[in-house]
Amino acid sequence: IEFTANFLADGSYRINVVQCRPFQAKGGGHIVAPPGPVAAEDIVLRTQGAVIGPSMAAPVGRLICVMPSAYGQLPLAERYSVARLIGRLTCLEPRPEGALLLAGPGRWGTAEPALGVPVCFAEISRVTALCEIIEMREGLVPDVSLGTHFFNDLVETQVLYLALVPGREGNFLNVDLIEGAPNRLPELLPNDACWARVVRVIDPAFLPGGQSLRLYADALRQSALCYFVR
Repeated sequence: IEFTANFLADGSYRINVVQCRPFQAKGGGHIVAPPGPVAAEDIVLRTQGAVIGPSMAAPVGRLICVMPSAYGQLPLAERYSVARLIGRLTCLEPRPEGALLLAGPGRWGTAEPALGVPVCFAEISRVTALCEIIEMREGLVPDVSLGTHFFNDLVETQVLYLALVPGREGNFLNVDLIEGAPNRLPELLPNDACWARVVRVIDPAFLPGGQSLRLYADALRQSALCYFVR
């Protein structure tokens, strides 16, 4: 519920509802906990709170991550180029088996590139899970959108939505792990290799040592965890 409150001179007030939308939490069957404790160096991301959509326990075939610090330094005009690049990445064929996890700073679908990545829903409609990282750069922390820019589309396509707030208890983004993993962007889209510092594409099938990537999300318990299994 979004509302305004106007306080009048006589001490009374008036509340006006601006918008009201239902947030569904549909069960996806029994979600088992990850087997035993997960080492911190194997965790890609973890969030506690703002888990909206279908619960799931699934292997991740591809992780696309827009790095908050690098994206936050881009001129606003170049951020539209990143949004178009995301659309090309999510539509690539053949796509790896498993979930497609997309993570990035600020509000996905915002009309203001200063607040997030200005994609349209068609450019991200094929993702399995969408994560908003509530961080842009030092001194700028955009508000979480909770998927409201295309809420009905998220519900209809059963896209899992996550919000991750670095620094908040129960939330963690392993930047070193993501930046240290091989980035397949130059191989998949050679003409877009210049964006490799900003957009990282990790395919577990191409990692050394037979690693796999798993995503566990429980909408009822409001918790999610993505981590490597070595």
